[in-house]
Amino acid sequence: MEYINPWVEYWNRDKIWSKSKFWRKQMEVFVRLTTGIMDYNANDKILDFGCGSGNFAEITADRVGSVVCADMSESYISMCSSKFAEVPNVTVARVNPDLSDLTNVGTGFTKVICFSVMHYFTDLDYVARFLSGIQRIAVPGTKLLVGDIGNNNRTWIDNFRALSFTLREGMFLDALILITRIWLSDSHYRKIKQRGDSYLSIPDAYLLELGKELGLKVTVLENQFTVNANYRNVLVEY
Repeated sequence: MEYINPWVEYWNRDKIWSKSKFWRKQMEVFVRLTTGIMDYNANDKILDFGCGSGNFAEITADRVGSVVCADMSESYISMCSSKFAEVPNVTVARVNPDLSDLTNVGTGFTKVICFSVMHYFTDLDYVARFLSGIQRIAVPGTKLLVGDIGNNNRTWIDNFRALSFTLREGMFLDALILITRIWLSDSHYRKIKQRGDSYLSIPDAYLLELGKELGLKVTVLENQFTVNANYRNVLVEY
């Protein structure tokens, strides 16, 4: 039986995340904490792959050359098209669901952000198509930051680090509100999350070997950029 990814349908509708103050704050923190690695600047043409409601572009548009917001979700594409209609250096593009060709989102990218997206991919072949697809639309020297790669392994230490992060970054109240809203009004999200295989398992070794195969430098970062202390962040250099 063909596997049907439950997240595709979930993210294709306007959910509580699109107007979440927590998720907006998290992106602000992510941009600040990754600036030293990514050096966002006026010469950059940035692809935000899996842009969601466009938080990254809202935060960085005034400091970079241009941003392309790209997503598979028709709901988020519509939302971003309206939001950035009057912003000259932000454009919006829909991603082909099978990743057969990424050139439709543009070429000549100097930086690529893929934030909290990769663990929703269907399988490891999809990961390979993504990295090779980016290779065809990026310039030499491009940095791809794959942030917040989810997994189902969480310990009490991870929970403690998550709590500390929200307190340190002034996100605790917003996180509490979001969690409450999930439990009160988003049973669909809870149902998918409670499945043991809700996230794609992406071993570090797979990404490192894939990088060698494609001639890329892949670095698994030790930094905690998000509230999810057990999630990973990976830098790919083209």
